[in-house]
Amino acid sequence: MLTFENPSRDPFYNQAFEEYVFNTYRDEDIFFVWQNRPAVIVGCSQNICREVKVPLLQQLGIPVIRRMTGGGTVYHDAGNLNYTLIRTLPPDGLLDYDKCLAPVIGALNDMGIPVRKNRTCDIAIGEEKISGSAQKIQKGRILHHGTLLFDTDLSVLDEVTTAWKNQAFQSRGTESAICPVTNIRAHLVRDMTFDQFREQLTGRVLPPGSPAVTLSPEQQAEVSRLSAAKYHSWEWTWGRTPPFQYQRKGIFQGQPIEVAYAARRGILSDVAIASPLFDGARAAAALEGSRLDPDSFLTLCQSLVGGAARELLDFLL
Repeated sequence: MLTFENPSRDPFYNQAFEEYVFNTYRDEDIFFVWQNRPAVIVGCSQNICREVKVPLLQQLGIPVIRRMTGGGTVYHDAGNLNYTLIRTLPPDGLLDYDKCLAPVIGALNDMGIPVRKNRTCDIAIGEEKISGSAQKIQKGRILHHGTLLFDTDLSVLDEVTTAWKNQAFQSRGTESAICPVTNIRAHLVRDMTFDQFREQLTGRVLPPGSPAVTLSPEQQAEVSRLSAAKYHSWEWTWGRTPPFQYQRKGIFQGQPIEVAYAARRGILSDVAIASPLFDGARAAAALEGSRLDPDSFLTLCQSLVGGAARELLDFLL
């Protein structure tokens, strides 16, 4: 089994790193771990605006990245360890979640952490989730990856993902399951650092003598190009948003406001905005045919209402 060294904490680069390894190394089983700085990672078929509070993420400077696998939305930070397992499918073409989760669950149990499989693809301690996972099958190979909440800031996780599901978006996109979560560190009999946890986990999952691969400078440049061309792009992140309808009514600056629009492939249509505080027809005309792009939305809000822009943005997204 191969393992890979990847010291990057860049969430865009790390998504590209996974994809590059998956597409390039086709013969051996692979297991490696990695970390991101704070980021929200969404499934390939999700509506980002329904799953996370985008205006809040803008303020916090937390990026959103769409990954190549399905499943729900997860929050990454320095207290979360991510793992990736890549295998060749058996002759029957079947490799279920149990077989992919087993090495990780076994390693955690061997470390004295009382985890178990829960639901289809989660790992839990009691009834509280410590890991979610997702998969992609391509050309006879399977990529399985998951999170491990070791010492994550659960208050931020809850604020930007779990506590926010915007029902104004009506879409057939995959919706995240809401589960109570906990950190592994809170359940340790003997405390350990994050680095100790990472080393003990990998030492138990990887067979003795597993070669550690570091990508060459040329390969790292390829990963960087993929990161820029795909994972930083509007087309991948927002253009792949499933078709949806948006409708919301409320009170903005003490006055009623109504917003409605539709979107397909991330392009807005049928935009209607009504408010006595600004020119709704002008706002609707500016958004009609435009991209679903939070930064552009914020710029428009600033031109319409100045210092109340972020409050207005909450009604548009």
